[in-house]
Amino acid sequence: MINFHLDPKTHSIEFEIHPKGEEEPIKFKIKKYKLTNEGGKFFIEISDMETNREWMNIGIENFLPHKKIELPAQYEKLIRLVM
Repeated sequence: MINFHLDPKTHSIEFEIHPKGEEEPIKFKIKKYKLTNEGGKFFIEISDMETNREWMNIGIENFLPHKKIELPAQYEKLIRLVM
C-alpha cells in the first residue's frame, strides 16, 4: 500500500496500491461507508466507491453496492476507534 487516508467525519477512505506488474498505482476512493456491530461482529458497508480503472468501476457497480463485509475480529480495537 502506497497511501492510505481515512476520514471518520465524512465516512470516506482513500488509498493507493501498486500491484506487481502494473505500470501505474491503482487509486481507490470510498466516498461513503458505514461501520456496524451486529451480535459482536463488525461489518463495513460500502455504498459509493470508485477507482482509476474503468473495468474495476464496472465490477464495483455490479457486485459491491451495499454489500456488508465482515471485518476480522483482530481489528476490533482499531474499528472501535473510528466508530
